[in-house]
Amino acid sequence: MYYAVPMDREYTAKLLRTTGGAVTKVDSDPQSVLHAAFDAIIGGNFEAFGESLAEDAELHVHGFGPLDGTWHGRADLVAATRKNFGMLAGQKPEIEGMISEGDRVAVLLRESGVFKSSGQSYGVRGVQWFTLANGKIKKIDEIVANI
Repeated sequence: MYYAVPMDREYTAKLLRTTGGAVTKVDSDPQSVLHAAFDAIIGGNFEAFGESLAEDAELHVHGFGPLDGTWHGRADLVAATRKNFGMLAGQKPEIEGMISEGDRVAVLLRESGVFKSSGQSYGVRGVQWFTLANGKIKKIDEIVANI
């Protein structure tokens, strides 16, 4: 089942072009895995996102208020990702830069949007650190600050 993810199409198309530029023909390449994960989330296909995660994956989000937390295991990460994206509307994600070395990818990003519950606008800038193992995302650390 797919869910509509409330992201601005112009911004998400640019985001996927940015991550797509680093995709290789090797499906297990870290940047290819990351691009597929972003594509799945943007498309609201959280099950496909889950396929990019290791069974024992971890997610840590800090600095994003009601989205903050720590989750362990593929099922919990998928549920948290679905819940967190469901709390937002009008998302405008922008990748400012990416660095990849071995099985690690760092993404510098900026995002604005609205919290659905309050209608309050937000703007954040942060870093997402992805650690991969055996062609799957093993750990995501996200630290953001308000801008």
